[in-house]
Amino acid sequence: MDGPELQSLYLSLQRYAGWLGRDRVSGTVRADVQALGAAIGTGADASASLELLDADIARLPGGDLRKLLRVTAGHIRLAITGPR
Repeated sequence: MDGPELQSLYLSLQRYAGWLGRDRVSGTVRADVQALGAAIGTGADASASLELLDADIARLPGGDLRKLLRVTAGHIRLAITGPR
């Protein structure tokens, strides 16, 4: 996946994170998304940011928004690392 597609996925993830509530876990997920964006923007290894994001998404209450976040983060992982 090239840069524009990765950027599009990240923007979707950022938008979904913006829909989260104002509780502590939601704030943590939003911070994780920002850290992931910084890693992607600088070309740094984003795997640690993705792992932390995945763990914090799992702490969110179940629902459609959690699923959107998880799926989009998975697509970003594939875009960065390629298929396993």
